[in-house]
Amino acid sequence: MAVRIERTRAAMVARLELEYAPELSTLSEPERCRRLVTLDILTDFESWGRLREGHGLSIEAARDVWMSAVERMLPAVPLRPEPATLDASV
Repeated sequence: MAVRIERTRAAMVARLELEYAPELSTLSEPERCRRLVTLDILTDFESWGRLREGHGLSIEAARDVWMSAVERMLPAVPLRPEPATLDASV
């Protein structure tokens, strides 16, 4: 069981690293590691359970807390423009 838990946690951290790669890439290596650890702790199952059960938040309110915290701790990165598409109706 301990091995499965460790694998799950490692997979979740890898997913966070992939999901927030643009934001994390703007940081120094030590700061990137600190923020990744913080993201891991902030968004783990226990955090979700505490928001929902411990604090009585709805799914939407708990989601908003997560989103607000993540937005505050990660640097903004410019959005990449969408590639131009051809209008098929022309």
